[in-house]
Amino acid sequence: MTFAEQLKAERERLGLTQAETAPILAVSPSWVDKVERNARQPHVLMQEGALGRLKRAKPKTK
Repeated sequence: MTFAEQLKAERERLGLTQAETAPILAVSPSWVDKVERNARQPHVLMQEGALGRLKRAKPKTK
């Protein structure tokens, strides 16, 4: 599974939009969009940090 696929899967698992995900990762919503579309490939350390932060995040409540 690519980083883009992992990022999107974690975001969707949490029930978050790209805009809601961006502040958790300390990035812009356009960064999340570009990564999910494979238009941007962040450094491996950023990938690990981003996935770690999302895995620790709490799902969105309705």
